[in-house]
Formats: sequence, C-alpha cells, structure tokens
Amino acid sequence: MPLMFRPGNKILYASFLCFFASFLTETLVFAHSGHTHEEKLRISLPGVVAKVNGQDIHNNDILRQLKKTLKNYKDRGIPLTAEEEKITAKKLIENEIGRALLLQKGNEINAHVSDEALDRKLRKVKSSFKSDSIFEHELKNRKLTLDQYKKELKIDLLMQQVIDQEIEPKIKISEKDIQSFYEKNKEKFYMDKKARASVILVKAKRGNTKSEKSAQEKIESILEKIKNGSTFNEMATKYSQDSLAPKGGDLGYFTKNQIFGAFSSRAFDMKVNEVSSVFKTGLGFHILKLTDLIEGKIMPLDRAKTRIEKILRKNKVGNATRNYVETLKQKSKIKMYF
Repeated sequence: MPLMFRPGNKILYASFLCFFASFLTETLVFAHSGHTHEEKLRISLPGVVAKVNGQDIHNNDILRQLKKTLKNYKDRGIPLTAEEEKITAKKLIENEIGRALLLQKGNEINAHVSDEALDRKLRKVKSSFKSDSIFEHELKNRKLTLDQYKKELKIDLLMQQVIDQEIEPKIKISEKDIQSFYEKNKEKFYMDKKARASVILVKAKRGNTKSEKSAQEKIESILEKIKNGSTFNEMATKYSQDSLAPKGGDLGYFTKNQIFGAFSSRAFDMKVNEVSSVFKTGLGFHILKLTDLIEGKIMPLDRAKTRIEKILRKNKVGNATRNYVETLKQKSKIKMYF
C-alpha cells in the first residue's frame, strides 16, 4: 500500500515500491485497532485491472487496500475527493504490477519458501501480539482468513528472496557514505544523560499508620548508620527489602525517562556519592545514593557506524528495488484496464 502525505490540497505519493526492502513491515505489523467498516467507493474497477506478461491482476486486493486508505484519511478528517480516490487506485494497481513482476522474477530464479520457513515467520508475527486470540481478531478486522494471510506472507518472503539475490549483493556502503551521514545527522545520535544509583527500601503497608511509622523509623536508623561510616552497599545488602538487595541496591544506569519518577527526579539533581534523605513512595520508604553520572553527548562515529550502515543499506536497497522494478517493467508486456 502506498504511503501518502497530504499537505494542503495535494496528495504526494511515495510509492510502495520505494520501500520494497522493508515491505514485510506492511504485512507483519497490524494496527491494533477496533472493528473497521468498509468505505463506499465512488469509482468502479473492472474485475481484471491489469495484465502483466499474460498474468491477470484482479481487483480483490486493490479494493480492500483502497477502502482501507479511504477510511484512514476519513478518520483523520481529510476525506479523499473522487479524483484523489481514482489516483490512489491507479497507484495501488501500479504497486500490484510491481509485486507481480517480482514474483515472476522469483519463479525465474527458482525462489522457494518452505512450509517450515513460512511457519517460522508466522510464529514471529504472532509473537508481536499479546495473544493468538488478539492476532486472530485483527485478521478478522482486516477481513482476512489465516490461509489468506499466510498466502500474503509467502508472497512477501518470495519477493524478499528476489531482493536478497538480485539486489542486495550489489549494494555497497562506503566509509565516505557513513561519515557523510554522520556529519549531517549528528543530532540523531545524541545520547541522553545517564545516572547510576543504588537504593534501599523498607516496605510499609500503604495507609497503615503503624506499619508506616515502623518502616520510617527503621530506614532513618539505616540512614544514620550510613552517615556514621557504614557503607551504602553494606546497608542495602543487609536491610533493603527489594530484589536488588543482593546487589547492594544497584539500579544500574538509566536515563531520566527510564526509571521510576521518584528516583529520577532525585538522582539527576544529586552529586556523585551523595545520599538522599528518606522519601516515601507507594512501596514504602527509600534512600537513594548516586554512584555515577554520565553527561549527555553525541555518540562517537565508531559506535554509530553499525546503525548508520543499516539505515543507508535499507535506503539504498529500497531505491535500488524501485529502479529494478522499473527495469522489469520496460522488458515486460503490461496492460492497464483502469
């Protein structure tokens, strides 16, 4: 399905073919939404919308994707006009022609997806859902049976084999490419400030005055021992009542948004080796010690290199696949009936 952006009154299309390198995402990732209803089309498509080297392209998938696109825009408050609906249909047909050409090329190079490989991919998809029932519910919303979905998944895997054999090996990422991307996009590699802290917890029953008073007295006596020379690690190991006690209460490194607010709000305002005063949460009473602080900085190139190479490869494969499909079109006999 094409990705469409609509600034003002214009629709700008970024063809699905531009993203063949990551087309599995279209199949693997469902929007976890509620029930959908079909949109009424203002255009009429023939049963066969195109013919590619003698192979008919039927309107089934086109209609389903077109209705989905119309609903997406309507839900966003920018319904498509009749002319935009027609343009969208044409683009979807072009995408189906591209898919057909890749599959025909797959037959030519003897691409094959085993039942084992298909089942493995299906299990991976299902694992992204909280349960099989949620996955099945989403299929129902999309008006797809499991067999239909497996068929689509197999098509994706076959196209991926064409890309892996015909396109991927020709993609080269130079050191110059990586360096250039890094210099132009340094802000994407900013590493947030990180803190490392240790914590001691004495639990208390929320709302139980006696329990809270006892826990507070106990943790204040622990804090007094630390002030008088006992190590935080020793006190945490001996007295803390959470799972981190055996590790001296060590929370490890974390950014401000990665940890419990009551901890982060204190840790990032403390000095290294400073111990906080006693504070209360829903669990009980705590003491926090900041053990290290790493200032935010730009990730060095040697650490960003692998990530950059993946980004560049994905982009280049996408562009190369689009060009590859255009080359296949020029060598093929194609007729469109819409």
